Amino acid sequence: MNPLWQQLLVYALVLWCLWRLLRKYAPGPSWRVQAKLSYFFECRRLPTLKRLGRALRPALAIPSGCASHCNACNRCA
Repeated sequence: MNPLWQQLLVYALVLWCLWRLLRKYAPGPSWRVQAKLSYFFECRRLPTLKRLGRALRPALAIPSGCASHCNACNRCA
């Protein structure tokens, strides 16, 4: 394997692991970063970047004690 490809693969794996760690231990800041990236790509003119921005759009957070009893999050009995 070419050393350049090997180095790029290692960098990609390290970034992916760092992103997973950040999402687990700091969900608020990681959500904001993901939302900003999504907005950045959605404001571009190219359709492929707009699709990437829509794919990166974070899900809305539902509070654990929402008490709405809609059973959308499968937490209500």
